[in-house]
Amino acid sequence: MTHKRVDATELKHQVSRCMFGERLVIEREGKRFSARIQHVGVTGVKVIPETTLLKHEGGPGDLNGVTVDYVDIREVEVGGTTYCLA
Repeated sequence: MTHKRVDATELKHQVSRCMFGERLVIEREGKRFSARIQHVGVTGVKVIPETTLLKHEGGPGDLNGVTVDYVDIREVEVGGTTYCLA
């Protein structure tokens, strides 16, 4: 897997290309966590934290994600490349 350092504009562009299930790293209130994309919107991204996915035993439609702002996203994996905020 390739890692590429990018600015905030490029990172947002890469996130906007994502589909359901792509992996992100989010930083909120000083804590980092990985999550999977549920929906990409205009003002933010609805995600499901991976720890929630590991504990979940119901059907795929049973999970409600949380919306995070683009400024909280630190990295995204797209097509074998991890784009990291510089």
